[in-house]
Formats: sequence, structure tokens, C-alpha cells
Amino acid sequence: MSKTTTNQNETQTETEDMLQEDQEFQETENIDEAEKVSEEVPASAEATEEGDDSVDEETEVSDREPTVEERAADAESKYKGMQDRYLRLNAEFDNYKKRMMRENSDRLKYFNMELIKELLPSVDNLERAISHAGDENSDLENMIEGLQMVYKGMQEAFGKFGVSEIESIGKEFDPNCHQAVGMIESQEVPENHVAEECLKGYYLHDRIIRPTMVRVSGKG
Repeated sequence: MSKTTTNQNETQTETEDMLQEDQEFQETENIDEAEKVSEEVPASAEATEEGDDSVDEETEVSDREPTVEERAADAESKYKGMQDRYLRLNAEFDNYKKRMMRENSDRLKYFNMELIKELLPSVDNLERAISHAGDENSDLENMIEGLQMVYKGMQEAFGKFGVSEIESIGKEFDPNCHQAVGMIESQEVPENHVAEECLKGYYLHDRIIRPTMVRVSGKG
């Protein structure tokens, strides 16, 4: 046998020995892992049993009736919460009342402001008419025209705020809106109808501010 053949045989033998050792090592590791798993399983089971015991204890605690002290503490906590809420609501309501009172006071104090603004031009015209009436060169016709302008301006201002005249002449006497101050004979006006208007009456929307003073037609 040649030297080369001998070397090949030796190499093959060494390879087979190494494979066998690896196989034996692998089997040993598998055995160790199996033993380790078998040790961990009981531990896990014990942990599960302990967990079950803990759940049972918690269930028992939750099912347990609260003590008198616990009930008292819970009731006191709820009472304090309701008391705080009541105090907050009461404070808010007081602030609301104060605000409404202030707004109402201001409204009553200044509610005539817009009407006064509308009447001021008429007052200015009336002052000018009175001033011109004292001049030597004043014209009566111009003064009357100025007064008519004042009257018209005031009527327009009243109309913007819902003030209107009560119609009376020729109307049947109505004690709700007419105040009779006398009777006169009239061929033109039917009996118990307003024949003469002494003092104008006015509405504010649908409410009477002042009734009209009238003379009523009647038999003498």
C-alpha cells in the first residue's frame, strides 16, 4: 500500500470520529434542555396556582360588605362634593342677579335717551321761532310756519317710538279712550258722537297714555 492511500484512510477515520463526537454532544444538549423544561413546568404551574389564589382573594375583598367607617367616609366625601357644587351655583346665581339688577337699573335710567335725541331738533326749532318772534322785523307768517315745523318734527319723533294720536272727531263716543267734558248740539254730527276735540289723546302702541278730552253731540 502506498503512503498516499494510508494518509487518506487516516483522514477518513478522523472525520468519522469527529462526526460521532458532535452527535453525542448534540444528544447531551437535548437531554439537558428536556430536563430544564420539565423543571420549569411545575414552577409555572405553581405561579398559576398562586395567581388564582390572588384573584380569589381580590374577589373576596370586592364581595365583602363595606364597614361602617368606609360608608361614613364615602358619605362624607359625597356630601363635601355636593356642598362645593351648591356653593359654586349659589355664587354664580348671586353674580347673575347683580348683573341683571345693574342692567335693569341702567335700562330704566337711560331708556328715554333715544326719544330725547329725536325731540332735540324740535326743541331747537322752537327756540329759534321764539327768538325770531322778538325781532321787530319778524313776520307772523314765518313764525307760524316755524311752529308748524316744530309740531311736525315732534309728531315724527313720537311716531318712531309707537306714540300715535287717538282719532276722535266724528267717532262714536268711547269711554275707554274719550273723556267727555261737555255736550253740544250739532246738525252735522250724529248723537252720542264726538263733535269737538278739546285736548288730544295719545296711544303708546296699543295702550292709552292719555284719553282725548271731547264734547259730545247731543240734544239740547
